[in-house]
Amino acid sequence: MKSRNGFIKVIISSVIILSLVMVLNVIMVSVFKLHVRSMTDLEPYVTSVNYIKDTMQAMRGNIYDANGMTVAQDQSTYSIICYLSHSRVNADGTPAYVEDKEYTANVLASILGGDQAKIYEILVNAEGKYQTEIGTAGRQIDEETKLKIEEYGLPGVEFVASSKRYYPLGDFFSPYLVGFAQDEAGKLVGKMGVEQYLNDELSGIDGYRVYQADEDGYVLEGMSEEVKEAQNGYDVYLTLDNVIQEALQTALETTMEERSASRAWGAVVEVKTGKILAWGQVPTFNNNELDIEEYNNFGSQTLAEPGSVFKVFAYAAAMNEGVYDGTAGVDSNNFCYVSDGTDPVRTYSSDSYGCLTNSENKEYGWVEYDYGLIQSLNTVTASIITDLISPDKYLDYLYEFGFFQKVNTDGILESVGSINFDQPVEKLTATYGAGLQVTMLQLLQAYSAIFGNGEMIKPYYIDKIVDPDTGSIIYEGQREVVSTPISEDTAQRMQDLLRRVVADDAGTAKHYEVEGLDVIAKTGTQQILDESGNYQEGGDVLNSVMLAFPYEDPEYMIYYAYQSYYDRNNHYFTEPITDLISRVALITGLSDHVEDAETNETTARPIEKMTMPNVVGHTVDYATSKLEGLEVITLGEGSSVIDQYPKEGSTVYSDHKVYILTDDESFLMPDITGWSRKEVTELWQITDIAFTINGYGVVTEQSITPGAEVKKGDVIVVTFEDLKDPDAPEVSEETEESS
Repeated sequence: MKSRNGFIKVIISSVIILSLVMVLNVIMVSVFKLHVRSMTDLEPYVTSVNYIKDTMQAMRGNIYDANGMTVAQDQSTYSIICYLSHSRVNADGTPAYVEDKEYTANVLASILGGDQAKIYEILVNAEGKYQTEIGTAGRQIDEETKLKIEEYGLPGVEFVASSKRYYPLGDFFSPYLVGFAQDEAGKLVGKMGVEQYLNDELSGIDGYRVYQADEDGYVLEGMSEEVKEAQNGYDVYLTLDNVIQEALQTALETTMEERSASRAWGAVVEVKTGKILAWGQVPTFNNNELDIEEYNNFGSQTLAEPGSVFKVFAYAAAMNEGVYDGTAGVDSNNFCYVSDGTDPVRTYSSDSYGCLTNSENKEYGWVEYDYGLIQSLNTVTASIITDLISPDKYLDYLYEFGFFQKVNTDGILESVGSINFDQPVEKLTATYGAGLQVTMLQLLQAYSAIFGNGEMIKPYYIDKIVDPDTGSIIYEGQREVVSTPISEDTAQRMQDLLRRVVADDAGTAKHYEVEGLDVIAKTGTQQILDESGNYQEGGDVLNSVMLAFPYEDPEYMIYYAYQSYYDRNNHYFTEPITDLISRVALITGLSDHVEDAETNETTARPIEKMTMPNVVGHTVDYATSKLEGLEVITLGEGSSVIDQYPKEGSTVYSDHKVYILTDDESFLMPDITGWSRKEVTELWQITDIAFTINGYGVVTEQSITPGAEVKKGDVIVVTFEDLKDPDAPEVSEETEESS
């Protein structure tokens, strides 16, 4: 028992002594400026000690498309810091500062491509300072350059990590919706698109480290330190589908070339949900290079007189009011009018205010009302608001369809538009889309009621916001019914009529028909006002089409527009658009074949939608068997898979490539002739090999020949070219719409 009591006394005594030592150490540090344990005189340190706060920067969240493909991500960069203070030494006593300035400047200049004399001058002039940078040549260098410098083991040359925003898909993936982020005082800040709209969510919350250090940056044991970890930004998933987006952008580029257009824009939207699957325009820009010439988002900020695509709203209004009989007769000849004091009234008197005509002043005599939309006759839509409904009732429907007011889609900058509706002639021309201005975004929303069940659905493109650390969904986009401007019965009757616009021999949209897929559509051709506010005969026109498919139950709609010189047969040259329709149908599983626009041959191409399995860690044979039905590109000579693209859980289609990586140091270059820009981007993402991309279309040249070894540090130069033959057949006489 005595032995046990003695042991307890020893423990208690030890605790008391240790406590006294700690208290004494605090007193010695605070009062006598002496660090007891190391017997270091703190006087010279205390006078120069500082509380230093280092920001622990949060990583900006990634942006993904609907299939999980990376659209925007942070890319690590580094800035060079050269330490000059001779007080910096390594544990073994060797210098941790720039000892040989001339040699150091020579090495850095040779790798960075800078001026050796200038770098040397900076180092010499900084003598006596603790550290210095070497100018712009040493900022935002990539990982590869950093590794090359580190190979030389230059004393005192160290790196500070930073990041820049990188957009793997570049200019074809809707940069006007994605936007871009730029560095501001060491922090990435969104400047356009979703990068700006969701900047707070993407940015996260920076952490910090607060500590005491002397003038040389040394921290002695026992000095205070406070750390708060950074909270990385949320990831954003878009409704945009990179495959459909590529198809849209390719079509727009082709139209620009073939029709000598000055601009083009369009979108693909799910009718029933409002999800925007693609949104593009030309001219566009690359959000990596910020080569921005046009700052307006054509789809939401460009106001235009829509032309005959607007006629459906006069028809829908009359149908919904219960006064429309499509088989009833109407005079389609020139529509001359007077006024009853407020509204226009048709007259056959010679003293009329003026006359409306159809395209090229054609007169078709007595026709059915349905034929007026099938043939796109201005005089018939004018008759609708004078004989069937009132102009005021028509205007009420336009507002109910959401025109001349904001759509408010996911922070998209947009114009509101306007309508001139005071004079009798303005009320008449408004029925065929003249004298008013709207946006593509407004048209997409309004047509959702026509192509759907009468409910008007707001388009949106932000699918969800996800916390990458927990996987929890912070926000999820939802189907939103804005209003119900027409009944389901009216919507069905309009779809039946729009099918005839495509299927009838006289239909203005007959050249938008696609083999094996029933399309419904309305075309538009509208003169564009010049700078003086007048229409110029033979000047530029806006060619547009609004279409949906399949007719039996519309699921997808496309708006497509371009500005070009007037050609009465513009709606004959539809190959880029019909090819887009075919590709959307293939990708979404609505069709299993696509018509070749050049040969008019139909090729069977079964398409299946699949979920990418996880093959990482498995053998190549196992991976290949799991990926049966997909085009597998194997990279490297290893026996097992170390990475895959797309990632597990991503949506893939059976006619697209998937990649498995077996060696992260080298691989044999595949033949990428004929590959799309998206496919080249996928190859970059899985291999992390640098590409230099020139041109548009498909790959025609590659700097590294097929079968040659590609290693880290190599740069592959790829040339794209549109191989499509732009020569179109001559057309003598084609159906021409009126607007």
